[in-house]
Amino acid sequence: MNDNLLLRPGTVFRSCADNGGDFLERIRAEVTSPEQRKRLRRWGIQDAAEMVGRSAQSIRQLEGSLPEWLEGGIPRDPGSNRRLYTLAHINRYRDHFGTRNRRPPGSTAIRCAVTNFKGGAAKTTTAVHLAQKCALEGYRVLAIDLDPQATFTLLFGLIPDLDIASEQTISDVLVSNPEALGSVIKPTYFTGVDLVPANLALQDCELLLGNPEANQSRQTGLAVVERLDMAIRSVEDSYDVVVVDCGPNLGILTLNAVRAATGLLIPMPPGMADFGSAVMFFQTMAELLENPRFSKPLDFLKILITRHTGSNDAKQTEAMIRLAFAPYVLDEVMVQSVEIERAANDFGSVYDIEVPRGSEEAYRRAAKAMDQANDGVLEVFRQVWAEQALRRAG
Repeated sequence: MNDNLLLRPGTVFRSCADNGGDFLERIRAEVTSPEQRKRLRRWGIQDAAEMVGRSAQSIRQLEGSLPEWLEGGIPRDPGSNRRLYTLAHINRYRDHFGTRNRRPPGSTAIRCAVTNFKGGAAKTTTAVHLAQKCALEGYRVLAIDLDPQATFTLLFGLIPDLDIASEQTISDVLVSNPEALGSVIKPTYFTGVDLVPANLALQDCELLLGNPEANQSRQTGLAVVERLDMAIRSVEDSYDVVVVDCGPNLGILTLNAVRAATGLLIPMPPGMADFGSAVMFFQTMAELLENPRFSKPLDFLKILITRHTGSNDAKQTEAMIRLAFAPYVLDEVMVQSVEIERAANDFGSVYDIEVPRGSEEAYRRAAKAMDQANDGVLEVFRQVWAEQALRRAG
């Protein structure tokens, strides 16, 4: 008798899905606030002042002269009695002092597609941390999840297919009404980041867009690969940066992202298998971007070396990546860190961590390395904006 025989495999998979969903809800309950939603970390006055770009004394003086200025005041830590500032508080101080980051007049929102059709490249980790770093800097961010696996959505505290209905994804928008993107944008717990979430409904979206009888090209007047471009255009004036997390493939949704993007960020681990996959990726992208439908200038193309272990093998492959793909490789790298894995297990990112589960020193190293990697990308964004503003002024 075959003990492994499954007479009703569909029932088995449904049971696994239900049980797994129950565990996800339990885990979320452990890592979220009592209101069953995630809450962004808070900062002490020294860190808050540094983020604002003013001294702690300037912050205290403002609070002393305008005690009613912040509704509800600044909460205090019950144990230490020190003031704890939210990112919303910090942004209000930035607005008051004129230190908040914004794209300059005459520039347009960055549309950054994070893509690589090989799994395990830290694509979603890259996209989440980039979106959150932009928000921490004061920028207005729209994050779009185009991956049916929806890990991007999960890391913003939402459980796909439990918290998100199919009509709350971008699926119906892309199929029938691209200008309705605003109807599926959700605010997140992370101040400054709005999200277009995903779930398995995006698999149906791929099928519908690929079906000439269902993709409504005649009604929308748009080719299937032009839908996301139009959708973002309808809302981008409200944002500084749009980060699109693509699936690990080159399906219709990823093609939409490439067509809509003003720049591409390609995460690439320093391993030989990843290098070989990258060569095939570039060959495929070359053929795609030589197609008249896609042949448009890009404001940037950058490769971010991810999951760097610091080993000799990784360093050797890094050197090969830099030689092969110069000048498109960012100087900064994203290191492999247990802190990143721990944060993901808590439905979040390194930027969520207020009290590390491991050592404080390990956390500081991980946060510093992540900041350096994202600062490299942000510098690219700022160069693009500066050039756009200069052309507009001229």
